[in-house]
Amino acid sequence: MDAIPANEALHRPPTETDSNSTLATNIAQTSKTYRPVYHHWFYQNVAEDKISWLPFSTVDSLALEDAFISNDLDPDKVIATDGGRYDVNILRRQKCPVYWKGTVSEVRRCSWFYKNDIDRHYVPYDENIAATLEGEFKIAFELSQWHRKVKLASGETVEFRASNDLVLLPPQSTTDAASQMPIKPKIVKRGMDEFDIDDGEPAKVDHLLLMVHGIGKFCDLRFRTVEESVDEFRDIALQLTQAHYRSACEQGVINRVEILPINWHERLHSNETGVDDQLKKITLPSIPRLRELTNGTILDVLFYTSPMYCQTIISTVGEELNRVYNLFKERNPSFRGGVSIGGHSLGSLIIFDLLAHQHPDDTSDEATREESPKEDTPGSNKTLCRRISYMMGTVDANQPKISYPHLDFKPHTFFALGSPIGMFVTVRGLAQLGEDFCLPTCPSFFNIFHPYDPVAYRIEALINPELAKLKPVLIPHHKGRKRMHLELKETMARVGADLKQKVVDSMKSKWNPFYQFAFFQREEPAAEEKSNEGTPVSLESTSEEGEGVEPEPEPEFIDFNMGQLNNGRRIDYVLQEAPLEIVIDYLSAISSHVCYWRSEDSILMIIKEIYSSLKIETDDKIPQQTMTIVRPPPFPNTQRQLLAAGMKSTSPFCARDDVPQDQTTGFLRKT
Repeated sequence: MDAIPANEALHRPPTETDSNSTLATNIAQTSKTYRPVYHHWFYQNVAEDKISWLPFSTVDSLALEDAFISNDLDPDKVIATDGGRYDVNILRRQKCPVYWKGTVSEVRRCSWFYKNDIDRHYVPYDENIAATLEGEFKIAFELSQWHRKVKLASGETVEFRASNDLVLLPPQSTTDAASQMPIKPKIVKRGMDEFDIDDGEPAKVDHLLLMVHGIGKFCDLRFRTVEESVDEFRDIALQLTQAHYRSACEQGVINRVEILPINWHERLHSNETGVDDQLKKITLPSIPRLRELTNGTILDVLFYTSPMYCQTIISTVGEELNRVYNLFKERNPSFRGGVSIGGHSLGSLIIFDLLAHQHPDDTSDEATREESPKEDTPGSNKTLCRRISYMMGTVDANQPKISYPHLDFKPHTFFALGSPIGMFVTVRGLAQLGEDFCLPTCPSFFNIFHPYDPVAYRIEALINPELAKLKPVLIPHHKGRKRMHLELKETMARVGADLKQKVVDSMKSKWNPFYQFAFFQREEPAAEEKSNEGTPVSLESTSEEGEGVEPEPEPEFIDFNMGQLNNGRRIDYVLQEAPLEIVIDYLSAISSHVCYWRSEDSILMIIKEIYSSLKIETDDKIPQQTMTIVRPPPFPNTQRQLLAAGMKSTSPFCARDDVPQDQTTGFLRKT
């Protein structure tokens, strides 16, 4: 069955169960007696052999709870959560990813928790245990019989010392055999007070961005997959959108950009190709870790230069782009926004080749386009496409041909991050793309790179050699200013230039009278001979013009011909380096190539380009120190870890009225 969006699942007519619950709750609140505990839905996350339970957003949890208490619940019914990227089957208590392959996570309706000794996070009890504890707590509360104990199947005991003092005692023994000191009991928590819960993402999507990864299985130094890296990329993008477009968000003009991963590495290294098995046979046993790293990452570049495996990679990327796009359209039939593609490292080269071989007159019936030397005329687009492909020179009839899949959509913009496109095009024997070069179905192309990224190369000089003289455009800081060390560097240069100019001016004012006096004291004949040649020359005329003038920043619009891309705008954009990166530039090169997945500056530039195409600009007031990007903890997929602040026993329970208002009482909001 089709997944029900979370926002739609919340809107249904009230049932008889709701009416009874409302009546019971109102009576309980009026008499100030026992109040039922509030339930929130959690899902299990496993990362680096660590298990944690993370809460759904407020919107998703309310949608799951609404479906749970409804009368039409069946085993095949699923609720879309996390912006539609996951489906939750309530009866099976399972959460599954929609757009990519992933593990199935356990889902739990939670109300009682205990604090874990290892990471000090709250762990939810099993639903049956929670129901037992809630029943015993109700008896203790109504009869005022505290110090009531409930023994669990694990041997541990939960003691109700007071309504706000609940503890978990260890099994049997209450002392440490080694120190003979009493073991401190664990804290037990009832309800959802003081937990950090996200409100949830906007339901409507303004634009779709598909991200293609580079070499290897992992995308950064934290060994995260493309799905995990895109998760953080998406979170930062949403925070930047809500901060820089606050007015538009409050007015409902814009909502969010959906960002989905495209994975091709898994297909290349699958049993279908047999690449890994063949590599194992020929790999030397020495330095196994390094050789494993080489086989799984660096060799991807060589695979792409191979006709056989290049076809596998190109086909996989094309098929995945179409599959994800069509699935997104199927699940979001009201979507009318545009689609953009981003590529990192080798992924940007793959997208570049794929877009260069698209044809505007293609129809959906044409699945692929083969590169062929037949009927090629000098300067034609087909010839150019063939020349920028992995092959160099003429194509022999017996040589393998690459079939480039036709995309089911026309990308609005192509973002290349840390891209080696310039280097590969040069190595293929094409010294210049030319001013008439374009990506047939993609009008905009931006090359974003870090100044110390050893893999990144410029593009503009391949279109117009004169552009090599210009520096790339400096990407603004996401807080609306340059980094402090760059501002200090420019300030010191400006102060030095001003000081030098003042010294020169002072020397001029002091020496000019002496210079002129000496000039007029020369012999009279010599003075008469030179009187007709010109006036005396002062020191002011010997100074160099333009000295001390601060160079202007590189403009986005220039007089040079940029060809058919970007409507005359620049293509190369460079990030601002961090303070330590200037000092340890060679060491920074290691991390600079993977910085784009969590770089606020590059992400904000992408967001601005997307919304500028919709004629929507950022607020006049740029958030600076008031803006804080919430980053995930060191372990992946733990950006919504539970907080242990406060120990209230319950959260208020209120009548449900369409979207319940008081059910969110006791939550900490992210600001």
